[in-house]
Amino acid sequence: SDLTGAAPFGPEVVNSGPFSGMCCPSGQTVSEWTTDTVIPAFIEKLETEGKGQGKVNFRLRDWLISRQRYWGAPIPIVHCEACGEQPVREEELPVCLPDVERYQPSGTGESPLATIPAFLHTTCPRCGGAARRETDTMGGFACSSWYFLRFADPHNTARPFDPEKVRYWLPVDLYVGGAEHAVMHLLYARFWTKVMCDGGLVDFDEPFSTLRNQGMVLSYTPGRKAVGDEASVSSDDLSDWIVLRPDEREGFPEDQVVWRWAKMSKSYGNVVTPDEMVEQFGADVLRVYELFVAPFEDAVQWSTQGMNGAARFVNRLWRLFGDGLELWRPDWRDGIGAAVGTAHERMRRKCHQVLRKVGDDLGNFRFNVALAALMELVNEARPYLDEGAADASVVSELLETLCLMMAPITPHLADEVWARLGGTGFTCQAPWPAVDEVAATDSEITVIVQVNGKLRDRIQVPAMTPDEELREAALACEKVQAVLNGRVPRKVVVVSGKLVNLVV
Repeated sequence: SDLTGAAPFGPEVVNSGPFSGMCCPSGQTVSEWTTDTVIPAFIEKLETEGKGQGKVNFRLRDWLISRQRYWGAPIPIVHCEACGEQPVREEELPVCLPDVERYQPSGTGESPLATIPAFLHTTCPRCGGAARRETDTMGGFACSSWYFLRFADPHNTARPFDPEKVRYWLPVDLYVGGAEHAVMHLLYARFWTKVMCDGGLVDFDEPFSTLRNQGMVLSYTPGRKAVGDEASVSSDDLSDWIVLRPDEREGFPEDQVVWRWAKMSKSYGNVVTPDEMVEQFGADVLRVYELFVAPFEDAVQWSTQGMNGAARFVNRLWRLFGDGLELWRPDWRDGIGAAVGTAHERMRRKCHQVLRKVGDDLGNFRFNVALAALMELVNEARPYLDEGAADASVVSELLETLCLMMAPITPHLADEVWARLGGTGFTCQAPWPAVDEVAATDSEITVIVQVNGKLRDRIQVPAMTPDEELREAALACEKVQAVLNGRVPRKVVVVSGKLVNLVV
């Protein structure tokens, strides 16, 4: 039977002595039945008879902790000829790296620390005799497996962290990183955390509650067709293609160059550095492009043309702020209630609807969708300003709200505008603006009218129209009357504020 689905034929245990005939219950998958029932029964019998013992096996790749290099945390062990390997006394921890002018390899295969007598020679913590320090240092995974715990208590000089502070801050709510983290850093961080949990150092066994992986940035990269066995050494679905690094490209026949999208990598020589783009376009434009070009988790094909589009939006935004500042009123909250009129109400409605949407989108990593809504707001605000009848309080509310909404995306522009609006500090220190739900409510809504589930018309009605009035409005539609042709519906289904379905 299918191990991933429900067992359709009732599989059973065979040739297993007293367990023969055990059947998988209906509705349970074979995998669940085997894990939850069969295997525990076998283990219990073997343990009862003294013939075996249950054990959990972890699939963890062997990864040496020690490195023969200067940088890295020293391993706190000393070697004594009389006492063997001894841990450094607790009061002498941590063992710190010495300040050195040279940290090149020793040439002997040992760490550069082995060439520093002042570090190397010490005394045995057990017998007091001459001893040598361990000169290997820990690999990067040693520190990266628990650094998040130190973040909760970074200035503690007595111990790695205060359990109370860790209990307050951790586990981490959200971890953002590339997919490769899941099988490297995060795997080891999880194991270290589980060991510390078993040892009573922390009260949780999973360090990160949620993981979000961002997409790769791809660059249009020159390469060549793989020849012979070369195809077996490439990756990323480019098995028949070998990258041409800049030095290899020189002199290579142009008609044999094959261009493909490949992830940006220093080893490929196809990296576009942020510094280049910041120098040409500015940091805010780069941020807009990266956030708008694709959903957060999707791969991005790098395009300078996309940067041009982002620059146009940022410039349009800057001009909007510049023009609107002529109407800026610091006390706009006192006058906002007097802004009555269709244009003013429509502007405020759009502003607060976008505010509500952007707050939700940013919190859920829908950055491109949030930016699309902000672009719509800028497009609608432009004619409101240009028509010459804009209300100063409405414009002032728009400028302040838009400035704070843009702050996570274009912080430099937002801080400049914030200062011109008389704001103190940075925008990241200001509270997120509150949505005015009354202002955000549509004055009119569109309701779909169906007959037997088929769309027949759309009607505009005031928001919050009672269901009975929606029913009467739907029945009065000319298109609906033509379909009914004198028939009386036997049932009318009303979904408040959305649709009316007439059943005939």
